[in-house]
Amino acid sequence: MTPPECPSAEFEPAQRYAPSTEPDAPDAPRTPAAPAKPNTITAPTAPAAAAQTTDPTPTRSPAPLWLLISVSTVQPIALNMYVPAMGTMQSDLSTTRALISATLSAFLVATALATLVVGALSDLRGRRPVLIGGLALFAVGSAMCAAAPTITVLIVGRIVQAIGSSVGLALSRAVVRDIYGARSSASAIAYVTMGMAVAPMLAPSLGGVMSQALGWRSIFLFMAIVGVATTVATVARLGETHPPAPGRGGFQRMKDEARELFGIRAFWHFVAALAFICTSFFAFIAGSAFVAETILGLPPAVYGLYFMCVAAGYIVGNFCTGRFVERLGLVMMIRTGTVVTLAGIVLAALAPVAGIIHPLAFFGPMTLVGLGNGFALPNAIAGAVSVRPHLAGTASGLAGSFQLGAGAVASLVVGLLCDFNPWPDTMWPVMGPMLIGGTIALFFSFTLRRGMVS
Repeated sequence: MTPPECPSAEFEPAQRYAPSTEPDAPDAPRTPAAPAKPNTITAPTAPAAAAQTTDPTPTRSPAPLWLLISVSTVQPIALNMYVPAMGTMQSDLSTTRALISATLSAFLVATALATLVVGALSDLRGRRPVLIGGLALFAVGSAMCAAAPTITVLIVGRIVQAIGSSVGLALSRAVVRDIYGARSSASAIAYVTMGMAVAPMLAPSLGGVMSQALGWRSIFLFMAIVGVATTVATVARLGETHPPAPGRGGFQRMKDEARELFGIRAFWHFVAALAFICTSFFAFIAGSAFVAETILGLPPAVYGLYFMCVAAGYIVGNFCTGRFVERLGLVMMIRTGTVVTLAGIVLAALAPVAGIIHPLAFFGPMTLVGLGNGFALPNAIAGAVSVRPHLAGTASGLAGSFQLGAGAVASLVVGLLCDFNPWPDTMWPVMGPMLIGGTIALFFSFTLRRGMVS
């Protein structure tokens, strides 16, 4: 899919509104001020000048799009880049496969919990301080991981990383909407989403090469440098895009809305399909390094290249969703995705039974898993947020948290099975959880009905 046309690196900012000059009519309707031309600075009106003198964090010029794309890629990089080095890390830290997998599980759980808090916190305190604080925390966590002498310190560093990187996941698109407004935000969000899709495709390949050439600690050092660079750039180029909101706090509102959503059966059906199809994908992420190293004998750099095929399948699935969802509908796309995912898992599981032990016999069917996830995940999320459109923000956060929580459980189970392997020299520690998750996801996809969404 060709991304929407973008004539320059910066979009025109959202139309500003001039405050009313009537002293006795604070609630009078405000008329739009004439929009400023791009890349020009206009003199503020007298009321605006007065406001600027009292605003401790005046809004600066619109952030360049490359900065928002960079912020959005922090979390995918932190999640995927170190995966090819898991075997080396296990040996270097003298630990178990289960504890190495726990670095992924801990990251997912911390991200799931932090994502719920970050959005509401940015409503209360403003986007800018939350974004800067999170990126700085990500840099600190990455440095902790790079210097970790034990697996315990590494897990703690991963938790700090996750909390910090969650701001990019939760706020990048919100900041785009704040800055560019309805007119330009669709095009800008397309570029940000593209960055979030490309990052997990390229990160494992880069991580595998770095691990093989410089050692696994260089991966986390690179993440720390990315964290520092994005923090400095955000401080320099991004002003406050959403001033703190007065009145009732976002946390109480989120709690009330969550209580309403939990009572809606359709919401749980979409979330269940979303969560279980994610267990297959995260089980693959947690166990593919084990399969590549132990069964297929691949070095980290080569494993990273094969991983790109799976990520490419996911991107193609998202592209197909954009093309066909209007014609087929959410429910049919989810069902198609779960069927394709389960077919890929079954093919990968049967290949060794047929005596076929080859990287393409594993990563080829896993590309189908990525494709099926690309069909199902966007539509399951869309369904979850559509059961009550006025609760879409809270529904999105809750669905994402359940998605990551299911992935955390799957990755931990795979790690334990790889350590206490009841099937030596086979792929079943990875394929078993994937088969279970894919089958349950297929079941829930057929409990969905078109009338469940508004």
